[in-house]
Amino acid sequence: MTKTALIVLAACVDIRSGERFERGDTFDPVPTLEQANRLIAAGCLPEGARELAEKADEPDEQKAASEKAARDKAEKEALKLVEARSAKATADQALENAKNRVAQATTAEEKTASEKAFKSAEAAAKAASEDLAKLAK
Repeated sequence: MTKTALIVLAACVDIRSGERFERGDTFDPVPTLEQANRLIAAGCLPEGARELAEKADEPDEQKAASEKAARDKAEKEALKLVEARSAKATADQALENAKNRVAQATTAEEKTASEKAFKSAEAAAKAASEDLAKLAK
């Protein structure tokens, strides 16, 4: 029951639940603001119902904090996913560049160095792909 009782002035129905209230009953739970405005205009509830409905429509601190924490977590996860996609694209480009250097190598030294760079780029691309796959689940 609400802390401030809403005594029904004339018979009415709670549109949310279908519960019927007679004159003198306590309207509980507090109506929505829209419903309170209608019931006040119809003479079913006192003017104080509007203020109670406005207060009831305000999110409580715990709910607001919980929703903010959930939004913050979702934003962080989205940022991690964007960063992982970017890292994968960078690693894939580095792998492609290393592959081209291997193909363009003309001397044994260049070939050895470019193959070493290719293997390193390949490992980095594989790690980036695995990281992205973990986050995308």
